[in-house]
Amino acid sequence: MVAVDPDTDRTVALRKARFKVRLRRAAEACGYENLYQLGRVCGISKDSFKKYLSGTRLPNYECILRLALVLGVPCDWLMGSDEGPMLRSVLKAREIDAAWKNKNTKAGLTCRERTCDDSHTRRETEC
Repeated sequence: MVAVDPDTDRTVALRKARFKVRLRRAAEACGYENLYQLGRVCGISKDSFKKYLSGTRLPNYECILRLALVLGVPCDWLMGSDEGPMLRSVLKAREIDAAWKNKNTKAGLTCRERTCDDSHTRRETEC
């Protein structure tokens, strides 16, 4: 029998709740009236994105990074671990974009430009 730590369960539930609220807030601030369009822009399947919006699932790190890039917010803020403002605080947008493009180029992936401010990269994959 495996022991379940109730604190861990509560922590995960809290993280999911914070994430879904912040995802919606950032998407609305970025002008996404149809939230599923954001998922398409980030290359996330509708089913996965629906689970993120409902708070039943957290995205993997790669999806978090893509969402943060497209929405122009820090990953820490999006995940709820940073109580600061909804702005990039550590890295400038160009630095993040360059790192993302460099990673995708090295992996031999094709990138398409499409975000709320047309300056971030997305990848055509499914999370």
